[in-house]
Amino acid sequence: MTGAEERIRRQRAERIARDLSEHERGWRWYPGDGLDPGTVSPAAMRRELGRERQLIARLGTASGPEAERQGHRLKHFPVLFVSAPHIEENATGAFPGMPTPLLYATCLLDRMLRIDEFPRDRVPEIVGVLNPPAYSDAFEKALVECVAEHLPVVVGISNLSEGHHFAIRIAELVKTVSPNSIVLLGGQHEDAVNPDAYRSTSERVRAMSERQRGVHGSYSLTSPQLARLAALQTFAQERERAIVDLVFAGDAVFALPEVLMVIAEDLPTDARALRKRLLASSERFAALPGVGQLILVDDDTGRITPVPLSGTPIDGNKLPFIDVTRLTHENLFPVFDNRRTAQVMAALGCKYSCSFCHESADAFLYDQPKIRQRTPAHVMREIRLRSDQGFEAVFFDDSTFTQNRRWLSDLLAMLETDQAAGRQVEWGCQTTINDVDEKLLQRMGRTGCSYIYFGVESAQPDAERVQKVQRLRLLAEPTDWTEQFRRVARWCRAAGVRVGTSLQFGLGETDEQRVRTLQLIADLHREGCIPDGCVALNINSPYPGTRQWLDLLRSDAPLPDYRDKLERHPAFETAHQFSAITGEAASDLYHLAADILGSALHQQVVPTQQ
Repeated sequence: MTGAEERIRRQRAERIARDLSEHERGWRWYPGDGLDPGTVSPAAMRRELGRERQLIARLGTASGPEAERQGHRLKHFPVLFVSAPHIEENATGAFPGMPTPLLYATCLLDRMLRIDEFPRDRVPEIVGVLNPPAYSDAFEKALVECVAEHLPVVVGISNLSEGHHFAIRIAELVKTVSPNSIVLLGGQHEDAVNPDAYRSTSERVRAMSERQRGVHGSYSLTSPQLARLAALQTFAQERERAIVDLVFAGDAVFALPEVLMVIAEDLPTDARALRKRLLASSERFAALPGVGQLILVDDDTGRITPVPLSGTPIDGNKLPFIDVTRLTHENLFPVFDNRRTAQVMAALGCKYSCSFCHESADAFLYDQPKIRQRTPAHVMREIRLRSDQGFEAVFFDDSTFTQNRRWLSDLLAMLETDQAAGRQVEWGCQTTINDVDEKLLQRMGRTGCSYIYFGVESAQPDAERVQKVQRLRLLAEPTDWTEQFRRVARWCRAAGVRVGTSLQFGLGETDEQRVRTLQLIADLHREGCIPDGCVALNINSPYPGTRQWLDLLRSDAPLPDYRDKLERHPAFETAHQFSAITGEAASDLYHLAADILGSALHQQVVPTQQ
């Protein structure tokens, strides 16, 4: 071993001790693979030795700050990530939270960088992860200053459909300040307007048995229906081709580092040359874990062209935990007294198929298991890591956290073991009133659960649109939806668990049903089951990737274009531009809700700076 090699190994050990928490020091790519992150790979060793030779050629044996600056520039190229907000400043009815879609998309890259094992001579340096709670002039100013200072080689933007207008605006600003930056766009919106996913799913359904087609028939689309999607896909407009270079649709966890490796192999790069190299590298992407495509414009033909991934679903137990160390805004939950809160995804997917929820369609659209569950032990390791990192509470982002009772029982047993050893964590989750009972809630409360958010929607939801209402009728003791919520809310109160809830309007309910819904919540608030500020208002809209969206595709009705800036009442979580409730009707509904619910209604202004 040479002196230079020994120095590189010592520097790696110092980096691990300095930058990694106790519960992330024992693994390289994912927990349990047995590789020590302190072990320098042959590729990383060659990279560091090569960089030292370059430095000596430039500066001789000189050392100090200038040598460090030169060495840093030789090794790194800047990368910026942005989570596009879906609301503007002064909104009062939204919970921005942590940008978990973006963080999960970058988790493998983040892990490579944290242990300095990106397998190329040039290494991305993440100069920022901007996660503004709301879009504002202050955010635009901060974005422009960040781009002007760093001139990032790559800017990755993640967005939901509600934030698509802002994502496009962010891309435009980036290209104005730094025209040579490569702009990547991904997120749930891109997944849900991807014509290739709908086309392949439609072909799959047509090949099914008659019985299966009866279940999944809404996915069987004709060529004219599929063609309607083309106008909504990113790159369908010339403006988008000028400001966006690449789109991820589906899983980007392995695809994102691969794109950055292609970029690192030929710096400096330009967008046209990069697209050619990516098209020539299609076999590399076809071998990667993940379901979906990298989408780009072929400059020779002008056609929107997909570069598919392998189609193999990603095992969440073999992914690094998300990196929460670079966010510009702290994740503070009012329900946990504004203490630092980590958001954790224990499972993707939901056993229900409610027409307004994109999780009811996403898994089938990309031919993945309906529920992709991490093991309790893997989730528990993340909880312990967040405690190491100073987080004081955990909120589980799963749509239906309690949907798998056996899995949940195992996790609760692990929480009980930690509790007995003096390691207590406060936590909350979201689920349905179908999937809890009195005994379970008592046990959850004893293990630190202090808050559950229920998607109640309405006192009398339409069973055709809200499938969990149908499931309630199949319980051992079938009961009315309203009565079940009363029962569950009172069980929660007895267990010391606070109840939050979302109400959804525009699902075909009458005015009388709206009043009945609001009065039900007001009664439970007066009883002390629902605390102040824990009721969110939603207006039903047909979001891409939902069954409602599929129904629109199959009809002659116009498809909403989420490039448009959405109209929204600031007190609602969702916009109402494409809803049955618009304009003054939305304002009237808010005033009705405010009059009946009073302090139960969530009306905290979303902060734009912290």
